[in-house]
Amino acid sequence: MVAWEWQVWRTFDDIRETFERKGWTSGHVGRNGDGVMPLLAERDDQYCIAFFKRDSGTGECWFQLRDKVRRRMVFVHGTHNIPTPQRAVELLENHGGPLYEIAAPDDHSMYGLPVAPMMPGASSR
Repeated sequence: MVAWEWQVWRTFDDIRETFERKGWTSGHVGRNGDGVMPLLAERDDQYCIAFFKRDSGTGECWFQLRDKVRRRMVFVHGTHNIPTPQRAVELLENHGGPLYEIAAPDDHSMYGLPVAPMMPGASSR
């Protein structure tokens, strides 16, 4: 079981609201919300976005965006960059990498993983 920092749990309500505002259906992974990736949002049983980790230096969160059918993944930095499901399709197509090439992302630097570009003029609210 992963022990999440209290700051991460405190931000989950805001993140869940962002998921839902952007058109995702949100929930928790694992029993009683204590899964390895505790916050998850899905759309059409094909796409999902999940909390990945929190940058301890900046406090910004990272998310994994996945296409479960095509088995591709891209990382999204910051809640203000969480895409709509329609934009997720484009990000995965243009910036996603095959899941088989991204085994154990925790063992890699974020610089070596596929990362979605920042959205211009994005705000956190």
